[in-house]
Amino acid sequence: MKLKEIAKSANTSVSTVSRVLNNKTGVGKEKRDLIEKLLIESGFYNNSYKIANDIKRIAVIVSDLKNPFFSEIVKKITEESRKESYQVLIFDTDENFQNEIESIDSIIKSNILGVIMCPSGGSNSEKNLKKLEDYSIPFVLFDRELDFYHDGVFLDDFKAGFLATEALIKENHSNIGILVGKLKHKNMYNRFLGYCHALKVYNIEFNNNFIYEIDLEVQDGYNVAKDICSKNSNLSAIFSCSNLITLGFIKYQNEVNKKNKISIIGFDNPDYFDILNLNISSITRSISEIGLISAKMLFKKLKNNTEHTQKIIINPILKLKGSEKIKN
Repeated sequence: MKLKEIAKSANTSVSTVSRVLNNKTGVGKEKRDLIEKLLIESGFYNNSYKIANDIKRIAVIVSDLKNPFFSEIVKKITEESRKESYQVLIFDTDENFQNEIESIDSIIKSNILGVIMCPSGGSNSEKNLKKLEDYSIPFVLFDRELDFYHDGVFLDDFKAGFLATEALIKENHSNIGILVGKLKHKNMYNRFLGYCHALKVYNIEFNNNFIYEIDLEVQDGYNVAKDICSKNSNLSAIFSCSNLITLGFIKYQNEVNKKNKISIIGFDNPDYFDILNLNISSITRSISEIGLISAKMLFKKLKNNTEHTQKIIINPILKLKGSEKIKN
């Protein structure tokens, strides 16, 4: 039975059914009891769910939990949620859009009041967000902005790409490559555009052979480094758009002990980079701040029962540690 059918059976609106499904106020006891009975009969939730529906829960959907960036985000959201007496359920899509679909479907059936989400499907994720809207479940996006407007906390990725590339140019690099994630994601596309703009501003010719669009995995960074070295490429510097890609790239260079290593500026700077004394120059941001702002934004929507939209853009910070310099 679909939500519209339940609403028809209860002689009420879809929004009223959604309010009951999400344990919101504003529905009389008699009508609520009838709707809950129909929801149980239809399989939207069971009796054990009903007993537990006083528990306040939100969901966090990340695209790759093994990435330290997302782990830190989740940690901060969890800390803030405890202060507001919310439990947090974590969904890891593993950069798989089908997993995102299944996560959203599970959330809709699980008495989850709100969602903080990093989309994994690019523009296709609009369909999943539309589902949340249809069920009156508020959500906040982070890291990956979408073309349509929604609440969210994002980095100025264009500026990030420009700053990193400009720093390499100022070190007298002219053959600069970019290791970028899938360009269907707006954050990666904007970092790429920033890279291109820096080349244009400084009159450096764009070379399509220097563009590597890859998955955000250590192994992919490793494979690209191996490919570049095997081709004796004249690349002298790389802008890497992901900490995991950066790690894989450095891993290969260290294994082969290449004397004239390629200079690099990475993205984010996990603690273990410093622990291992890697001294990687990078574009950084306050990751915990992203988690904090995302959580507070969602709590505000839940408390005020509002659909007010707000987009917060965080400025990137360039930290130079020497890896951007020409290797002699």
